[in-house]
Amino acid sequence: TIGQASGIANDGKSLVLSGEIIGLSAQCQRVLAMSDAGYQWQASIGCTVEQKEVVGAGVRVIVNGQTFTGPVIVARSSVLRETSILPMGADSSTVVNLAARAATQKEKAMMTFEQWVASLGIDHAKLADDDRAALLLAFDAKQNPTPPAPTTPPTMPTPGSTGTAAAAALVNLRAAANHQRISDIERLTVGHPLIAAKAIQAGWSAQETEIAVLRASQRQTAPANHIGGSGNVGHSGSGPQHLTASLMTKAGYGSAAETIFGASVMEQSRRLHAQSLPDLCRAALIMDGRDVPHDRGEMLRAALSTGSMPIALGDSANKILVTAYRQAPASWRSFASVKPASNFKVQHGIRPSFGGDLSELGSGGEIKHGTFAEEVYDWNIDTFAKIISIDRKQIVNDDASMFSDVVPGLARAAARSLNGLVAKIILAYVGTFFGTGNANYFSGATTNLSATSLATAIQMLRQMKDREGNLLDLQPAVLLVSPELEQTALALIKSSEVQRVATGDLQPTGNTFKDIALVAVEPRLSDASFAGSSAVAWYLFSEAVNASLVVGFLDGNETPVLEQFGLDHDINVLAYGFRVYHDFGCALADFRAAIRSKGSA
Repeated sequence: TIGQASGIANDGKSLVLSGEIIGLSAQCQRVLAMSDAGYQWQASIGCTVEQKEVVGAGVRVIVNGQTFTGPVIVARSSVLRETSILPMGADSSTVVNLAARAATQKEKAMMTFEQWVASLGIDHAKLADDDRAALLLAFDAKQNPTPPAPTTPPTMPTPGSTGTAAAAALVNLRAAANHQRISDIERLTVGHPLIAAKAIQAGWSAQETEIAVLRASQRQTAPANHIGGSGNVGHSGSGPQHLTASLMTKAGYGSAAETIFGASVMEQSRRLHAQSLPDLCRAALIMDGRDVPHDRGEMLRAALSTGSMPIALGDSANKILVTAYRQAPASWRSFASVKPASNFKVQHGIRPSFGGDLSELGSGGEIKHGTFAEEVYDWNIDTFAKIISIDRKQIVNDDASMFSDVVPGLARAAARSLNGLVAKIILAYVGTFFGTGNANYFSGATTNLSATSLATAIQMLRQMKDREGNLLDLQPAVLLVSPELEQTALALIKSSEVQRVATGDLQPTGNTFKDIALVAVEPRLSDASFAGSSAVAWYLFSEAVNASLVVGFLDGNETPVLEQFGLDHDINVLAYGFRVYHDFGCALADFRAAIRSKGSA
């Protein structure tokens, strides 16, 4: 904090703030010193939008005396929360005039320059001008965290002017000051080697170097401390994304956080990773420029009501949910066609094999009509949901299990729900979708999973025809089995050779089925709680694009959705709530693209 605004003027076109500089920190002093040296700071504001207007494409609107053409969002009513002084503001036309330093001179004048020189055993009256300049530099460095430094190094003292001890002291002071100057330059110019070389050679001070680096960076890139709508207040490592990265790291998802946010954000937020949940709530209030209540309960309520912390909680929970969901097993993805649905109504699809072959154009140019009335299948989606909450006690106790256990558990539950629906649909249509009438089902004592029966299924799939008798050129892609058949399936598909029983002939021993299809395992196929389950039945699917089975998601959103509610969402419960839901559906589509074997008589 540099200071506090005491006057705010808003004329409808511009916002002017004035106030007193009261900050005492080294950062504050550096900002003031750089302003004195000629660096022009800019500003950005942080505000809460209370009323917004969405302007459509092509529509003109006047805002603050300027005309804009949509699409654009206009903040018609906002509450000013804070103002940040930055190297480059979100609006490059902003201007910051720092007209006075903080009122700390009285404290700095507790020891005068003459008194300090005398404390070193040096006679002030006998100092030469260049020696006086060197000592003034050292005195200012002691009194001011960001002292102005001369652009040229001071010369050595005149021999004998202050005695041997004084000359030695001056040499040591100069060497130490120059060493510190070079060290500061190297620290400030990481990524700017040319500026570093010029600064060291020309005798620049750390302040002059920092201004040069800021100006060079300003020309090259926009600042990373402006994240649109994030509530970031312009300090490195202090925004919702840093809180989110910290919460994910606390929950054991640090690798996923680094993949999402990058190494820079992870490094900037490292100081937050080890902090407790209450401490993160306190940090969020400070980031937002809000007062931190002394009472911990009030502090938690304030942090979790609005601002950066709710954003970070929801964002981290969402990202953990999506990460855990994508890591969950889903055998159906290897053979199912994924489709979007725009609503919950019954969706109508056309089997990919409906069309038949193209016909040769006759001499009269007439094109034959194709029909697909009998090749339509129906499917729809539904909503699956659950409510969870993290109560005040868990937050006070710094219980991160909400993110490390509960949220991933819900993600896996969502994945299991979809897996269960897919298995239920597959098993429910034996005899109708999978049937001898569709030429995609066979049974008998010799249909147990083996090289012989697999060869039969592959032949059935390759010889599949459409309604008009045209071959569909389907290829085997996925062998779907129960856990009981997994070892047999892998042996058939992965073995390099087959064992010969008979000897004395010259038949080849290579495995003709090696890598002809992927092996997918679905434990629900043999689970007794699923109607029609079987430990010996197995399936051969063609590529997913052939849509033997369709899995659909509302608006194409393939992952669960998490919504959050503040501490006061339920008057009977003092807890921070989350609602997780997933909109999906499943249906069998084109019977020609899959083969089922009963695996027994």
